[in-house]
Amino acid sequence: MRRIVCFGDSNTYGFSPFDCSRYSEEIRWTGVLDKLLGDKFEVVNEGKNARTIAFDDPYNEGCNGMADIDACMEANTPFDLMIIMLGTNDLKAYFEATPQMIAQNLLKMCEVIRSKTDAKLLLASPMLLGDQIEFSPLHLEFGRQQVEYSFELAPHIQRVAEQIGADFIDIAVVAMSSDVDCLHLVPEEHNKLAHAMRDKVLSIFQEELEQEAREEEELRRKEEEELRRREEEEFRRKEEELRRREEEELKNERERIAGEEAAGQQEHVAELQGEAASLLEETAAHYEDEASHLLKETLSRFQELEWQEEEDEQEIRLHAEAILRAAEQSAEELRSDRSYAGEVLAAGLDSDEKAKMLSERLYLASDANLQAERVAARNQTQLYNETSAGEEAKREQLLAGLFQSVGAGAYVEPPFRCDYGSNISVGENFYANFDCVMLDVARIKIGNNVFLGPRVNIYTACHPIYAPVRNAGLEYAKEVWIGDDVWIGGNVTINPGVHIGNNVVIGAGSVVTGDIPDGVVAAGNPCRIIRRISESDKVYWEEKKAEWERND
Repeated sequence: MRRIVCFGDSNTYGFSPFDCSRYSEEIRWTGVLDKLLGDKFEVVNEGKNARTIAFDDPYNEGCNGMADIDACMEANTPFDLMIIMLGTNDLKAYFEATPQMIAQNLLKMCEVIRSKTDAKLLLASPMLLGDQIEFSPLHLEFGRQQVEYSFELAPHIQRVAEQIGADFIDIAVVAMSSDVDCLHLVPEEHNKLAHAMRDKVLSIFQEELEQEAREEEELRRKEEEELRRREEEEFRRKEEELRRREEEELKNERERIAGEEAAGQQEHVAELQGEAASLLEETAAHYEDEASHLLKETLSRFQELEWQEEEDEQEIRLHAEAILRAAEQSAEELRSDRSYAGEVLAAGLDSDEKAKMLSERLYLASDANLQAERVAARNQTQLYNETSAGEEAKREQLLAGLFQSVGAGAYVEPPFRCDYGSNISVGENFYANFDCVMLDVARIKIGNNVFLGPRVNIYTACHPIYAPVRNAGLEYAKEVWIGDDVWIGGNVTINPGVHIGNNVVIGAGSVVTGDIPDGVVAAGNPCRIIRRISESDKVYWEEKKAEWERND
């Protein structure tokens, strides 16, 4: 069993922002992680409220991580992995620490750990501070500067991980701090964090686990073979014992029967000999008459053939010509069947490329059928892009014929570009502004009430990294899904395989390379979560809508 030590602050300890109590083990991310990893791992929670990396907090004694890291390692030795999730408390205003200073202190802590153990090390950059923390009960410790610093921590901690040879995970893309105090995790976020940690831990131990699985499979196979060998030996032993008993019983029975029949055997043999002699005489006479009859009939037929030789020869030639004609006809039918089979095989291979494409496997992009579909889609989009602003009905008709499915009220501003169109489905009240591009090599599924700014690009097409395979014309694709109530700003690029949740805003110019969860604002290159869409947003915009309705 592998031991994992989780050395962190209050979010590892399990501090509840609702009542300042401690979450139960079933809620804490460390407890959930322990269950997710199963019986091959043991997860130890070494979290402490207010713990820093290297600062002595004047308001919280005994919380300096550097002061108790040695005791933690000694208490949990041996361990296989240490997860360090610290840095939030080091941001407190009265420490006046920059992200660079915090990262430098973390590097010193990692060097201490490396000097005393060969265990693996995983550095976790903490969540972002909520942008309303300066108005929360923690406003004396964290202000606007600390919120901005929290956005800069991840790159510095990642560089420490690279320098020390540790693994790294950015918690800010996995979980978000609560709206209660803008610092601590609610149960749902603990669960998300546990699942992300599970995936990271399994990737760290992947080679070991695979080797262990192979060894377990080999041991299981050997045990099964040994059990089967023993069962076969036991079966043979019982079968041999049964055979010996049966042979002995049969031998006794034969001796008994032989003794009973010995007296009358000579008389019975004499009777059989007499019957056999009589039967032989009758059979010989019958076959002598039959042979004579057949000989006479054969001589008669031979004499008839001497008189009819020319007619028989002609008849034989006609039969031979008929056989040759039948053989030629059969050969022609065989050639036709082979030609048809070749055409069917070729058609089947062509159709397979589209199936491969839609199942996200390698496929040949130059396939004739796929080229024909792309030409048809380009002709359809050209007709659509040439329509005028007043031809709304014609646009709806062309769009319905191009896309797989179109919801009520959907509208696309020309010009628009796509590969096939048949792999795109959009929901109700969908809107795409000018110059939208959808490379729908795989399926693109868009929900209801989704608004796209100008020049939004959605890509599903992928190319192999290895050049010889790429140069052979082989490609593959990954689906893109966008949920309901999503606003995507102008010049946004959405890469293959991305899933965007419901109620999401993507800032203009973003490059989305990974999944975006429900209810957040995200932006940047690469696109990262900025903040949660909160109740205060709802109140603010409802008030603005009411002002509009009153014509204020």
